[in-house]
Amino acid sequence: MDKTKKKGNIIILLIGIVFFVAFYFATSFVNQFIAQGLATGAIAEQNALAYRNINGIFSQLQVLAAIVMVLFDRKRGFIIAIILEAFVAINLLRSVIFSHNYMPLPGFFTALVSILIITVIYITLQRNNKLHEEVTKNYEKLIEQNHMIEAKDKALTKLAYYDRLTGLPNSAFYNEKLQEYIDSNTSFAMIYMDMDNFKQINDTFGHECGDDLIKVYAERFENYCGSKYTCAKVGGDEFAMILPNDSGSKMTEADVLNIVEQLRALFAEPVQMRSGAISITMSYGICGFPNDGRTPEALVNAADTALYNAKIDGKNRPCFFSQNSLD
Repeated sequence: MDKTKKKGNIIILLIGIVFFVAFYFATSFVNQFIAQGLATGAIAEQNALAYRNINGIFSQLQVLAAIVMVLFDRKRGFIIAIILEAFVAINLLRSVIFSHNYMPLPGFFTALVSILIITVIYITLQRNNKLHEEVTKNYEKLIEQNHMIEAKDKALTKLAYYDRLTGLPNSAFYNEKLQEYIDSNTSFAMIYMDMDNFKQINDTFGHECGDDLIKVYAERFENYCGSKYTCAKVGGDEFAMILPNDSGSKMTEADVLNIVEQLRALFAEPVQMRSGAISITMSYGICGFPNDGRTPEALVNAADTALYNAKIDGKNRPCFFSQNSLD
């Protein structure tokens, strides 16, 4: 693209030079023709004015050719145009001084004015080009800063709404989702689940092993929920999910217990760790909107209470907050 444009500018520059030289020789020829005609009487004084007007047209076209060179090839066009106009001015001035021929004098001043015009045009173009470069540079800097801000926003959002260990949504994200479901005023169920005896795993195999185990179960949990259920890691070894009504049908106690059984099978599958195969059980606390609460805080407290009761009752089991949780 740039090479094609540069080549096009050179062609226009060459055309401008050709026209400039042609108009210069045409002007010189007309001047000589007028001078000889007046000297020999072949041209009357009143007719000479018409030839001078033609000469003026050629001079203006000469100036136009110089301007075109500057516009299309900037610095190189400006240098060549200045050289050509200076040559014309010097040549005409020499004719005036040495030949005492004052007819080329208007052409001399035209050349000087042309030099001034193309100088002003060139300076203006250079300033505009510099301003354009500065604007472009500032625009690119703003774009870069905007990308940096967006990247920081994403990083902050990830820190604020996602768990660092597993990458799952955290409790802040989960509570906002709860509020969205509450605002829609559609009943739903939610489950809080907590690993049983996880402290013993940490004490026996170490916290690094415990973290690796959580990451494995978090991945399983996330894959199970997919886009159908909202899932989150809401504590150290505690997970939660929201079960919205499916296709308008109300989530029943049997539906929730069926999902719990699927989760129990999912978590019961042993995980191969460096220290050997490890399997765990989960306790499940279940509540429902709107019967067990109408705010995220109330629902979380209800699910947490149900989870506590499941732990007391022997662990590895589900427990509803009340008999009417999903009625």
